[in-house]
Amino acid sequence: MYNSIDSLKQTTIFIYFLIFFTFIFLFWKILSKADLPINEIMIKGQYESIDSEQIKLIANEYLVGNFFAINLKRTQNAFKKLPWVRDVSVRRKWPDKLLVTIEEHNVIARWGNVGLINNYGEIFNAAFQDDLPIFNGDDRFAVDITKKYFEINEILSKELMQVGTITLSNRLSWEIITDNQLRIILGKDNGLKKLSLFINHYQDVLFKVKKRIDYVDLRYKDGFSVKVINESLRKFKKEKIIL
Repeated sequence: MYNSIDSLKQTTIFIYFLIFFTFIFLFWKILSKADLPINEIMIKGQYESIDSEQIKLIANEYLVGNFFAINLKRTQNAFKKLPWVRDVSVRRKWPDKLLVTIEEHNVIARWGNVGLINNYGEIFNAAFQDDLPIFNGDDRFAVDITKKYFEINEILSKELMQVGTITLSNRLSWEIITDNQLRIILGKDNGLKKLSLFINHYQDVLFKVKKRIDYVDLRYKDGFSVKVINESLRKFKKEKIIL
């Protein structure tokens, strides 16, 4: 008898759920066909490199249907295909608006000869004419190189320099060339600490060598070596400096 009562309860609950979901389904079908047009598309976000005409074309092509029937995911994916779009969100705003929020890539450097890289260490492909620093390395190191780039620039800024090229080899050895063409070999270990030490003594080094520096090798335990250029003879002289 108890089993019969339990079975009856389960059947009743199932029927209630079935009625409920059927009602929801039919209600949604009615709304999707109702006369509730989208009368305004609001595009938010600060962007300079994204073509506004491209945005309008996508809006006209993909924002089809009434307020409830529009396919937000399909529209979002269409916007993401634009070269300079990093992320986008598309949502409804009652009663007749659609809000599109666009985040543009913030480009900081060129990724070798194949693309650009943003401040998150994400590689993307787009056209860009202005001069940019150059990052070299395997794609899997993109985030690490980006992080190191900001850290190195902070150190170099003490002498009004910045990174022109930064390279991370497959052996995880770092090398940079500054915007004034000073080559600095950081190596693997304690590179930032040694770079900071060198920059703190940069003016002393210039005063001591009294020549233009070709490159600095920071891979020494107790100091660093400096290679200078003899401008009159165009010869190079290597000198180790102990600190």
